[in-house]
Amino acid sequence: MNQRSHAGATGLNQRSHAGATELNSVLERMAQMESAELAVTPFDSIDSSQPVSEKIRRRRRPVIGIVPTQNVEEGRNSISERYANAVVAAGGAPLLLPITADLGVFETLLPLIDGFILSGGQDIDPSRYGNEAVSDKLSEFTPVREELEYLILSYAYEYDVPLLGVCRGMQMINVFFGGTLYQDLHDQFVGGEHSFKNVTLEHWQQSSYDLPTHEVSIQRNSKLWDILGVEKTSVNSMHHQGVKEVGPRLDVMAYGSDGLVEAVECKDRTFIMGVQWHPEFLTETNPIMIKIFEALTIQSLVADRSSKLSKLSISQKRWKDYTWPVTNFASGI
Repeated sequence: MNQRSHAGATGLNQRSHAGATELNSVLERMAQMESAELAVTPFDSIDSSQPVSEKIRRRRRPVIGIVPTQNVEEGRNSISERYANAVVAAGGAPLLLPITADLGVFETLLPLIDGFILSGGQDIDPSRYGNEAVSDKLSEFTPVREELEYLILSYAYEYDVPLLGVCRGMQMINVFFGGTLYQDLHDQFVGGEHSFKNVTLEHWQQSSYDLPTHEVSIQRNSKLWDILGVEKTSVNSMHHQGVKEVGPRLDVMAYGSDGLVEAVECKDRTFIMGVQWHPEFLTETNPIMIKIFEALTIQSLVADRSSKLSKLSISQKRWKDYTWPVTNFASGI
């Protein structure tokens, strides 16, 4: 048996979208919650003309844990400052996470974090989604980072903690939920069923990353539709892999004009979603992209105020035929 999907707790089956249509109700809920830690600014006293991020900053900033890129050969982790800048601009408090296999570190850290970002980076080992490595264009693999992200996704799914995946981060979400990837788009992808006739896109742009290079079509009734409020938007593209088979618990939120999956969301959690592009580079050239980070921040604040773990224990077991360690959580609230 090959464990390609996370069993998870049954949890919540809600589909709460963090878009403009929900913002008032979310903020009202936040204002009604009582907290011993801070005084809440009454909703009625907030100027509706203020940016969403300003409304969030009037309260305690939610902590957004960011998984960095790991360079195994050089023994260092790195991250573009644009991730942190986007989180700050959206009203959050970014926290760079360590890449370590020590579960005790995350028993301490995870209950302190209100939301997560899985950033871009190297390719995911194909064995994680039941394939052999057949492409000669694969990068180095980062097994410790892969298992850390699996742990974070397990935690986010178990406790309905908001999570955003960017580029590789979206691909990791798909792998976690039992999906597969094209190991190299140039060699393996010939267009999807949602493509326009004879459309071919270059998914590794040569121009500056803050310049959009192609459009994506956003599916109605998706989180992304609610967040951005548009049918199409322009995005950048810095990847040579992509989603092939979509994980069973996921819905596709956007496609490129060549039919490639460009955004996904978890069907039965409040806010677990991923985008194939890098919105952190586009907050000035395509300003609606900041709304993605604002949606993450809003949902993280609501999740933080509604329930907070006081203690977390993590246990993992490895079975011979399982791709990932079997992960269990025990917690107190």
